[in-house]
Amino acid sequence: MVWTVGAQLYSGRYVIEKLLGRGRFGITYLARDKNNEPVVIKTLSDSFLNSAEAERLQQLFVQGAVQLAKCKHPHIVKVKTTFQEGGVWCIAMEYIDGIDLASRAQVILPEAEALQYIRQISQALIEVHNNGLLHRDIRPGNIMVRSGKAEAVLIDFDLAMDFDDELTATRRGELMNGFAPIELYMLSAQRGPFTDIYSLGATLYVLLTGETPVSADERKIKKTHLVSPQDYNQNISPHVNQAILWAMALEAKERPQSVQEWLDKLEKQEKPNNPNPRQPRKINWEAVAAIGTCLAALIALLALWVDSRKDTDKEKLQPSPAIESSWCEGAPGCGRSPTSSSGLSS
Repeated sequence: MVWTVGAQLYSGRYVIEKLLGRGRFGITYLARDKNNEPVVIKTLSDSFLNSAEAERLQQLFVQGAVQLAKCKHPHIVKVKTTFQEGGVWCIAMEYIDGIDLASRAQVILPEAEALQYIRQISQALIEVHNNGLLHRDIRPGNIMVRSGKAEAVLIDFDLAMDFDDELTATRRGELMNGFAPIELYMLSAQRGPFTDIYSLGATLYVLLTGETPVSADERKIKKTHLVSPQDYNQNISPHVNQAILWAMALEAKERPQSVQEWLDKLEKQEKPNNPNPRQPRKINWEAVAAIGTCLAALIALLALWVDSRKDTDKEKLQPSPAIESSWCEGAPGCGRSPTSSSGLSS
């Protein structure tokens, strides 16, 4: 069943304004409430409503909505109410005025901005997991950023309605390559918080590189290597690069087992052994040459001064002829005889 523009639902409380989207699992409408406020209305798709399992699937759909309504968090889209219209169960949800991360004009986000959004969605997922739910479809297209605010909101919980494993085979065709972990491709595989963590890591991968990572099934079947985010963007911090690769480990047991564990890794920067290493100084060879020239000149001047001192000392030690005559006259071994004062001889 597809409602047309102007159709009134829930005894006239909601009026359909337009069809927002239609997928294999659900149909989404934009409606207006009695206060003329925008509201999102979600229902199951006709393929499920017309199946033999329609009643059971609708019960699962509503149960999931009730569980989601318990998740009170600013970064999770709010469930307003559930109601039936013509035998079809509907969910009325908050309308987010903004743009999803897949539609942004900037292909690669600065690391600080991307991490801000990822932290917000991580906190939202902790609330989701604490209430026994999984999202199962985390990707940039399911993360809205409110207009005029750096505030990310997790939307589109279609796959979080926890349909049983009988639908896994049909769900495979709906998986977004590059964001879904390997367990979502397999029947009866164990799922848990680590399932959403893989998709969260893949989302951060795209936000920082602008590239969609290779799909998990291709990695598993064809042994294709997952390119490191830093190979695309060398400005990614090493600890962020490591956190992404950890979240996207192919095997679930090798990933973080809780969102908080992954957040701790994401926030922890590797500290060097010496936080303030002394940088080697660049040698100024011109200064060295100038100093050497000055030292050579000083040494030469010092040598001249020493030589001049020696000559001066020699002059002081050498007696003059008058002095020599005075002290030598009459002295033994002098070679001269004293003369009489009268100069007479006998």
